Amino acid sequence: MNGYESPGAAGRRDDHARAGGSAEMTSPRPHSRFRPHTPTRPTFRCRTCGAAWPCSPARLSLLVAYRGDPLGLLTYLSAQLHRARHDLPHLDPAGLSARFLDWVPRQPR
Repeated sequence: MNGYESPGAAGRRDDHARAGGSAEMTSPRPHSRFRPHTPTRPTFRCRTCGAAWPCSPARLSLLVAYRGDPLGLLTYLSAQLHRARHDLPHLDPAGLSARFLDWVPRQPR
């Protein structure tokens, strides 16, 4: 199993290999070849598309990954913001905070 496939994907790949197919999993799903939109340091540009991170695809992936755990998402993004403020001291801290945190949906109180 590589770092990008679900735990169930490894089992499907093994089942496929036991059935006489190759050990490499083939999937008709379009997202099976998804490349993660992760930040590069020290620029905090997206490794995949080059946009300022978190780019739109990264935001969508993060919302899905942290579905039901908004505090976990904000904790992760705050840690990334802390790194970005260290790596990008010339950028406006308020603008950087907005870029990293303002897009996260807030739950009503």
